[in-house]
Amino acid sequence: MLIEFRAKNYRSFKEELVFLMTNVKSFKEHIDTNVIKTERGFDILKAAAVYGSNGSGKSNFITAFDWMKYYVHYSFSDSLKKEEDKEYWDNQFKLNTITENASTTFELSFLIGGAIYRYGYEFNAEEIVREWLYRKVEREILLFSRERQEFEINHESFSEGEKYMDDVNANVLLLSHLAQNNQPVSKLIFSWFSNLNVISGLHEWKHDKVTAKILKNEPGFKNWAALALKYLEITNIEAGEKDGEVITYHNKYDENNLLIEAVPFTAWEESEGTKKLINILGPIYDTLRNSRVLLIDEFDCKLHPNLSKKLIDFFQKFNKRNAQIIFTGNDVNLLDKDLWRRDQIWFVEKDQFGASELFSLSEFSSKTVRGNSAIDKKYLNNEFGAAETMEITDNLIDLLYGPEKK
Repeated sequence: MLIEFRAKNYRSFKEELVFLMTNVKSFKEHIDTNVIKTERGFDILKAAAVYGSNGSGKSNFITAFDWMKYYVHYSFSDSLKKEEDKEYWDNQFKLNTITENASTTFELSFLIGGAIYRYGYEFNAEEIVREWLYRKVEREILLFSRERQEFEINHESFSEGEKYMDDVNANVLLLSHLAQNNQPVSKLIFSWFSNLNVISGLHEWKHDKVTAKILKNEPGFKNWAALALKYLEITNIEAGEKDGEVITYHNKYDENNLLIEAVPFTAWEESEGTKKLINILGPIYDTLRNSRVLLIDEFDCKLHPNLSKKLIDFFQKFNKRNAQIIFTGNDVNLLDKDLWRRDQIWFVEKDQFGASELFSLSEFSSKTVRGNSAIDKKYLNNEFGAAETMEITDNLIDLLYGPEKK
């Protein structure tokens, strides 16, 4: 389970962003449904929503997770590619002379079994500047740290690090190198990153084959998805013959409205909202069944608010295996006090210098927001910030039509 994420100098996030999935103990709303109990002295939230104006940096927040995961999974294999085929890092904050060529930092804290792991790295286009891994059961201990090509290894608790550290290239994460060589602790961390899935609610081509793959490989998903889609008059769903193809079935009737047959449709013949739902049902099912963490950018795009709320309910009310969902959105209908705790809602806002800032609704005093406050109305009134929009002025109107003649 995800506990905390940090990132610095990534795209619009110039300064360090800190995102928490731990609960605020003084908040009592939805404590029986929205919180995962642990024995670690803190509890963990099942879901979180991130809101902000267009261009504020919400998508950058989501893709920061994806980039961290990418480099963990591929820094080893990428180092073996020809120079012209390598992924070039060019995601620093470019609106400041200090950061445009500086390194980027990522760190994640997560719970595996009874242990808390904290893993992070700092890197640039040429090399790994720093890398570290800590584990906490009773107290936090260092497993390894790295300053460029200088390594400090915990000989007692992380002996696997000593086996290959001399073979690690400057642009390869030690964790990735060890996982590729089947070292147990590193493989455990590597596998946790495999359970971190990031998808876009706008660009479905990045994950539209997931649902078809699950339809082929998991018979239980077909029945679940067909039942979930029943309200759309879809009677069945199955994987098509082509790679990544999904087939839906609709009943056909004669002139007397008697059922004749079921007619197959490709998913791309369905409405945009239905396609979106089909494409995210696979990742949602996989996340809930396998205790994963799912991040969705523009989750509510193309979905009716009532449907979006029902999908969130799966994670809040019917989540039996401690899965988590984090999403960005714009639909204020979802900012419902009956759906969320205050510590589950976050905002992103840009300052006058183009840098994004992430902050939580829980940071506001009880004078501004309480557990029973109308969060949606307060957000639209810009009481929390992160809701600035276009200002329609006389100059803007004049530039559209020209100044009125007197």
